[in-house]
Amino acid sequence: MASSAHVVSGEISLGTQHHFHMETHVCLCIPREDEMEVFAATQCTDNTQTAIAQVLDIPQKSVHVTCKRCGGAYGAKAIREGVNSTACALAAHVMKRPVRLRMTLKTNMGMVGKRFPYVAMYKVGVTEEGILNAVDMKFYTACGQATTEIMLQEMPMFIDNAYHCKNWKFNGVPCKTNTATNAHARAPGTLPAIFVTEAMMNHVAKVLKKSPENVREINFYKMGQTTYYKQPLPYCSISKIWQDLKESSEFNQRKAAIAKFNKASRWRKRGISLVPLRFGVNWTGSRYTAYVAIFQKDGTVSITHGGVEMGQGINTKVCQVAAYSLGHGLTVDQISIRPATSFMNPNGTGTFASITSELCCQAVLNCCTNLKERIDPVAKDMRDASWNQIIRNCFSLGVDLSEKCMVYPQNNNVLNYNNYGATCTEAEIDVLTGETEILRTDILFDCGRSINPEIDVGQVEGAFIMGLGYWLTEQAIYDPETGLQLNTGTWDYHPPSSKDIPTDIRVSLLKDAPNPLGVLRSKAVGEPPQCMSCSCLFAVQDAIYHAREEIGKDEEYFALDSPATVEATQLKCLVDASRFFF
Repeated sequence: MASSAHVVSGEISLGTQHHFHMETHVCLCIPREDEMEVFAATQCTDNTQTAIAQVLDIPQKSVHVTCKRCGGAYGAKAIREGVNSTACALAAHVMKRPVRLRMTLKTNMGMVGKRFPYVAMYKVGVTEEGILNAVDMKFYTACGQATTEIMLQEMPMFIDNAYHCKNWKFNGVPCKTNTATNAHARAPGTLPAIFVTEAMMNHVAKVLKKSPENVREINFYKMGQTTYYKQPLPYCSISKIWQDLKESSEFNQRKAAIAKFNKASRWRKRGISLVPLRFGVNWTGSRYTAYVAIFQKDGTVSITHGGVEMGQGINTKVCQVAAYSLGHGLTVDQISIRPATSFMNPNGTGTFASITSELCCQAVLNCCTNLKERIDPVAKDMRDASWNQIIRNCFSLGVDLSEKCMVYPQNNNVLNYNNYGATCTEAEIDVLTGETEILRTDILFDCGRSINPEIDVGQVEGAFIMGLGYWLTEQAIYDPETGLQLNTGTWDYHPPSSKDIPTDIRVSLLKDAPNPLGVLRSKAVGEPPQCMSCSCLFAVQDAIYHAREEIGKDEEYFALDSPATVEATQLKCLVDASRFFF
C-alpha cells in the first residue's frame, strides 16, 4: 500500500432482501405408530429431520421427511425452515393428530430473516495506470439475533472477483441486532463481496479520471495465473468474454449515443455499465445420494436424488442425464422423479450453493454407469431389440435393475472450477423524480457445455431480475426500538414487477467452452449471474454523474448504496429548485 502511486479509501453499504418465494413456509406432520411423517417445503430434508428430532427429543430414525418440490426458496427454506416445521411437529406430537402449518405472507416476511445487510470500508493502492497493488477491506454485517448463517468466512475467496492482485487483506465483523436472524439468500457471500470490489473499481477510475472499463480490463486475471489464496486458473476466459460482450452489445457505439442523448436532455439522463464476473464453485464436502430403479414390465425408470426441485430444473436435468447415459433408446418421458426424502438421502447436503443440480446429475450418472455395465452384456446379443425387450431379458436372467450411489467430492484446491461472465446494462433516470427504467441488458455467461440451455438461460434471466430488485427497488424498513419490520407486504415492499425488468434483455451462453472439471463438461448457473446484476446500479450511478455534470458537480466520486430507490436516486442528482427554468 505504501509504495502505491494512489491510495483510495471509501465506504459503501448494502441493504437486506426478502427471498420472496411464492410459496410461504408450509409443513404437514402426521404422527404414525413409531414415527413422525413430515411433508415440508424444505431445501434440506436432513436439517428438517435433525431439527424435529431435537425438538421432540426422539431418535432421528423416528422422523421421516419428504419434499416433492418447493415453490421457490432462495435460501430461506434451508435452515430457517426449521422454525416452521418444528412448531408443526410439536403440535402434532402433543395432540397426536395431523397438523398443517402455513405462514401467511405477512408472518413469513416479518418472522423469517432475510439477506444479510453490510457496511464495507475499503482502502486500495494502485499505480498511475490503475493497476492494483494492495486491497484492504473490512465488512460489518447485521446478523439479527444469532450468527447462524454468516458468510464472512467465505467472502475472502470472492473479493478478488476477476482481478489479479497479490496483496489482499480482509476483516469481517458479525454484529448482533434486534431483528430476525438473517438467512442465506441467493449468492449469500459472493454477491456482497463482488459488489464492493466493483464499487471500489469505479471509485479508482473516478479518482484517476479513467473509464471504469479500462481500469477493470487492465487488472483482469490471465490464464495460468494464481489467485492470492493459491488457486490456479488453468481455464480463464474473462478477457475473451469481456471483448465479445463489448462487441455484441455495441458498448462503444451506445456510450457515444448516450453522451449525445444526455447533451440534448436536461431532466432525463442515461448511463451504461459493464461488469465482469469470476465465480468460484466449491463442491468439497457436499454429499448427495441417488437411487435408480428400472421396472421389468415396461422398462420405465424411477429416480430419487438428494436435490429438491425449486424451479431450477434439477429434475429435468437428472432425467436427461439418465436417458443419455443408459442409452438403448430410453427416452426422458419414460423416467419419473420420486420426491426427495431423508431416508433415501440420509445425512445429505441441502439444495443450495448452485451445486446440487450437477452433483445429483453426477450421482445419477454413477448409478446409470453401474447399471449399464450389467445391462450391456445382455444387450449386445439383442441388436434390434427395444429398450423394453432388453430390460425384460435382463430381468429373466436375474440382473439387478436398481442401483444406489453417493457422491462426496474432495478437492485439493479451494475451488473446483470458476464461472466467468460479463453484463452490460443501460439505464435511464428521471432527474426530478428518481424513477429508473432499465433500457437494455446484455449478458454473456460461461455455463460450460450446458446440459439444458433453455433452463440455464432462464436461470440467468431470473438471477439478474432478482438482483435488479435488490439493487433498485427492495427496501426493508424496521422499527428501531423493536426490530420488527414495518413493510411486510407488496404495498410498501417492492420486488421487481413487469415494469421494472429491462425493456430489452439479451442472454447468451459462451459457445465452445466445455468445462473439463465439471459434470458432463457443464457449469453451475443458479447464483453466479446474480453477482453481475449490480451492473444495473452502476448504470444508474453513471446516469447520476451525467445529471451532476449539468451543474458542474460530477468531478467527485460518490457512493451509491443499495438499494438505489427512487428517493435515493433523486437525492443523489443534487437537484436545486433554483435551476427550474427554461
